[in-house]
Amino acid sequence: MKPDNDVLLLAYFKQNHITQQDLANAINRSVNTVWNKLHGRSQWNTTEVQQLHDEFGVPTQYFFRD
Repeated sequence: MKPDNDVLLLAYFKQNHITQQDLANAINRSVNTVWNKLHGRSQWNTTEVQQLHDEFGVPTQYFFRD
């Protein structure tokens, strides 16, 4: 069984010492919005995915469900 994408994202950010504030700053959103995105309450848009990939090297497939 493969882990959910939100689990992959949270693990990636923790392993790389990337905070929700870092993410919020990178995509010009609030920490609350980032929390909602990380926990599946709202979706990442393609611009945000690209910004986080460029800034932190996050694999883009981590943002999309199979």
